[in-house]
Amino acid sequence: MTGLTSSQLDDFLHFINFFLIQISAQGNLLSIRPAHKTFLQWRKENWKQFNFREHFLIPNDLTMELFLSFFEIKDYNSNHFLWKGHDGVLSPPLPTFMRLTRNREGQRLFLMFVKDPVEASRVTIPASEKRLLFQARGFPGLIHNINGPLGTITGRIELMQYQYSDIQEFDEIIRVGYRLQGILENVSFKVVNEKNPGRSKINFNRFLREEIAFLNCDLFFKHQVEKVNDFSSSIPEFDSTYAKLSGIFSECYYFFRHYVNERKEYVFLVKSFMNGSHIGFSIDFSGEFEQPHSDLAPLPLYLEGDFLEIARTCIPGLDTRFLSLCMEETRGILKLSCRQDGMKLRYEFPVPLP
Repeated sequence: MTGLTSSQLDDFLHFINFFLIQISAQGNLLSIRPAHKTFLQWRKENWKQFNFREHFLIPNDLTMELFLSFFEIKDYNSNHFLWKGHDGVLSPPLPTFMRLTRNREGQRLFLMFVKDPVEASRVTIPASEKRLLFQARGFPGLIHNINGPLGTITGRIELMQYQYSDIQEFDEIIRVGYRLQGILENVSFKVVNEKNPGRSKINFNRFLREEIAFLNCDLFFKHQVEKVNDFSSSIPEFDSTYAKLSGIFSECYYFFRHYVNERKEYVFLVKSFMNGSHIGFSIDFSGEFEQPHSDLAPLPLYLEGDFLEIARTCIPGLDTRFLSLCMEETRGILKLSCRQDGMKLRYEFPVPLP
């Protein structure tokens, strides 16, 4: 960047949370700035091990010919790309601005401005919604504080029912108590599993049942939506991160939710399926959907792709960057169809068979 000293350039890149990577026309890594930071464990000592084809082109399903075609019309391009680190681990899709230039000897040089992977993996919450995060952090304690007294009350009533068997009203009170316990167990199941940052055994049908039950906390969903499910009985348990799967489910539901008329009724059909070594779920949300305001994407709209293609898509009202981060682990294909007469989602991903 003309006019900046090396230290000023490093400070500027650090300020905007970007790296500047210089790559020769032969695919050699020439430099990474800021000089005091490492990019995916690439540092000066191991630059010679960087292979442009292996560490950039192949992860993005590119050939050198396709890569050069980005610069046929103009000398710059921008998109989300994968980078393979020195340890062989792929990055999430990183916003990358690329420019084709020449050095002092007239040789071609690629300047790649790449978002800091740490920053790119962070999901920013609008200030107006921070309160929701603070409220959610109190859920585990709230569940604990209610469960104890509720269990005591239910136990005492059951004892009284045994002592005074002729009083029929105890039956209804006990049923209500069990319903409350079921609601708390559902919220607790979701909170505990989403709090776990690692992979765990997933019972896929139970996952879907619990997610649907949790949506009843949305009073529109509870009162205006008929819930129907059709679950396959042949899906084996598999290892995954619960919060990544629930993130896909919830992000798409709340995107659909923008277009509903809360006074009208809808049907929410959820299916699970197994297709060879792939499993997945689909949502068919039928009813009359409306365009509430111009800030949202106009209907109809269609979206299909893997986690990299989703990251490269911009749809107002749908957090495609968050969706991409959630899809990265399972490497599935997401299909979204949104029309005024219905919303459809299908997510299918590979799992290793036992």
